[in-house]
Amino acid sequence: MWWTVLSAFGLTELEEKIYLALVGGRPSTVTELVERLAAGADEVDAALGSLTRHGLVRVVGDRAGAAPPDLAIDSLLTQRIRELQEARIDLREWLRQQHAPEPADPGVQMVVGVAAILQTFEQFLRGAEEEVLGFERPPYAADISENPAELELLGRGVRFRVVYDRRGLERPGASTHIGRFIAAGEQARVAADVPAKLAVADRRMGLLSFPSQGDMVEPWALVVRGVTWVEVLVALFTEVWERATPLRLAPATTVLDDADRWTVPTPTDRQILSLLMTGLPDKAVASQLGISLRTVQRRLRQLMDVTGSATRMQLGWFVARNRWL
Repeated sequence: MWWTVLSAFGLTELEEKIYLALVGGRPSTVTELVERLAAGADEVDAALGSLTRHGLVRVVGDRAGAAPPDLAIDSLLTQRIRELQEARIDLREWLRQQHAPEPADPGVQMVVGVAAILQTFEQFLRGAEEEVLGFERPPYAADISENPAELELLGRGVRFRVVYDRRGLERPGASTHIGRFIAAGEQARVAADVPAKLAVADRRMGLLSFPSQGDMVEPWALVVRGVTWVEVLVALFTEVWERATPLRLAPATTVLDDADRWTVPTPTDRQILSLLMTGLPDKAVASQLGISLRTVQRRLRQLMDVTGSATRMQLGWFVARNRWL
């Protein structure tokens, strides 16, 4: 029984024999243990040193005695758990630092860490010449105002189509941030649950990134090249894009000009309707546009009156039929 228990804690056979001999008898010297166990003096001395470090044996003078089994086993168990936890942490760190093994498809490359992913994304965007397809969703590693590369590329005529996760619209300043890109030419839509962060450049290269999970220290991403991989990513984007709601945002304004107040729809109306169509509540829409909740609700009431809509659902149908968004 004892031999089985002690071996589970990683003790050698000689260490187990010495401890059991000491538990069953009086404190002994190295010479006495050598004679009793028929082992070499150096081996016994080394085993006693190990048992002492484990807290199983106490040495007084030239004699070694066994610590009480209940206390000794508790100490050994605690030490063993600590060693396993440290080994687990070391193993995870080693795995994190390793590059992905050579994949079966040489067109796949792994990138690990926030800084590496942001750098790869920057290089990825600047390599686009015609079109970029993208998914955006929380969590965000970079500041909300960043991504000057997209504005630069839009200015050069590169087309952008982006699907935003609805949760991202709830961030402070999100509508202003996204509105800058839309004003520069980005086509934007919103979906309830975007599956991942994605960018596809010119339908020849893709970047698919994932957040950290559980005990994973850092997020990671895959850079993929080749027709087979990219076709899958484009198909995924197309499916989500077709189900998403168009997003019409311009740089936010806090005032409705008198000349536009009764023009249907005003630029502010389009922003209000666009955000509402994504599923945001009135209060969140008002916060995003920097206007009061009362203004949002009053303007919706006016739009319902003008369009003859008794409910918001009817207003939404009218907006879709007349292509206000």
